[in-house]
Amino acid sequence: MASSSRVLRWSSLLLLTPLLGCGLTGQGTQRKAVTPQRQTVTASREKAPATSPPPKEKARGVPPAKDFARDMVAAHNQARAQAVPTPKPALPALTWSDEAAKKAASWAKACRFEHNPDRGDFGENLAAATPDTWTTAEVVKSWADEAADFDFTRNTCKKGKVCGHYTQVVWRKTGAVGCATVMCNKNSPFGSRFPTWQLWVCDYTPAGNWVGQRPY
Repeated sequence: MASSSRVLRWSSLLLLTPLLGCGLTGQGTQRKAVTPQRQTVTASREKAPATSPPPKEKARGVPPAKDFARDMVAAHNQARAQAVPTPKPALPALTWSDEAAKKAASWAKACRFEHNPDRGDFGENLAAATPDTWTTAEVVKSWADEAADFDFTRNTCKKGKVCGHYTQVVWRKTGAVGCATVMCNKNSPFGSRFPTWQLWVCDYTPAGNWVGQRPY
């Protein structure tokens, strides 16, 4: 176990393992869950992901914008193609949204590991890690791995688990994603021992995780 690497994710529910996304509960019948709780649990990254990252993506840290957009879309669409149970018809591929990316970048530069309260109609997933811990593909995989904790039949997360990042990633009606990543030197969610950290913000349109609806 590498003690020098830390990863976090946010959800409307408290996480017990490494990231922030809207959960499957909300206010009223036509509102998403948008009120996060402060994440306080840290976890070491124990092993490499089972799925290899897309070709050409080897560098960690903040990648070139063009590569970042390409790899984010590819990783999201890989997760959508592998959704279980198999969606019928297949989930449509996501495209890149400059508007969503602009919203994500505007929030990311504040270096705050919490949801953007002014994101409007966008859905949102967040992730945080110490530098050189995750590639772009690994960030999305960490969200997609929550599929194991999603009870499709009951349309809920398994007891004590979080699955809202995954359901947003595979939400059928979501058509586009825009993301940003920054290196931060303030507001570290890992404490004073790890003052430098990396933040990822992905905004989705149309937003997913609507109360009472299945992802697909």
